Amino acid sequence: MRKLIELLRKPKYVLNQAQRVFFEENGYLILEGFYPTSEVDDFLRAIDDLWVQSRKGSTNIVVDIFTETPNQRRVKLSDAPYDARYAPHKLNDLFLEYQNVRDFVLNQAMGAILTELLGKVPLICNTLNFTYGSQQDFHTDSLYMTPLKKLNLIATWAALEDCHPDAGPLVYYPGSHKIKPYLFSNGKMGAIHEEMSAYRKYMDEQVASLNLKVMRFIPKKGDVLIWHSQLFHGGSKIEDKSKTRKSIVTHFYAEEDY
Repeated sequence: MRKLIELLRKPKYVLNQAQRVFFEENGYLILEGFYPTSEVDDFLRAIDDLWVQSRKGSTNIVVDIFTETPNQRRVKLSDAPYDARYAPHKLNDLFLEYQNVRDFVLNQAMGAILTELLGKVPLICNTLNFTYGSQQDFHTDSLYMTPLKKLNLIATWAALEDCHPDAGPLVYYPGSHKIKPYLFSNGKMGAIHEEMSAYRKYMDEQVASLNLKVMRFIPKKGDVLIWHSQLFHGGSKIEDKSKTRKSIVTHFYAEEDY
């Protein structure tokens, strides 16, 4: 990882001009077939093994189980009931424990792309593994991962399988990254729970005034969506609960924020 960081400190263009302009105008970029099927399959086998091994003893990995329901809670993976695996859940920060996760989400090619889009060397902030759609309300990432320097944050969403339209695809508003960030009563972008209704009202009004149209991301296995920290996005409703939407989301701060 240190060698990669040194390489990224000497950036060179890896995206074409059309891709750079598209990201600046729309706040996102899609890389089709970025991950080879073999790499994705290796990653999925590692996740399967993680669940199996969690039944054999304690682990540092934590998981949010039964997400977006009244039963949602955060527990150690080894304490999670096994049936929680077959309901919406979120494995948190596997990159802290596993080198293969770090190598997957921030390989040399992705590091170069993110350096170009962020304008600074990216370092992993967190990873979130999903088996089902998140069904998360529309939001901007700086609410929950507020960078120390203004907007030094970028995210990736990698498809670990083909996504079905009924599996709760990720949804987003192209161009919404240009909306002036909402500031809470303390003058900062970080979310204050009691003020979230005002935030949502502000964002809804801005989206309407700019006549922005929502889009769905229905990727193929190995596709990647990269988005700006201020892109207004969320997870749509799961229409068919039998369908999975396996993915890994990674947020990156700029090196200077560490």
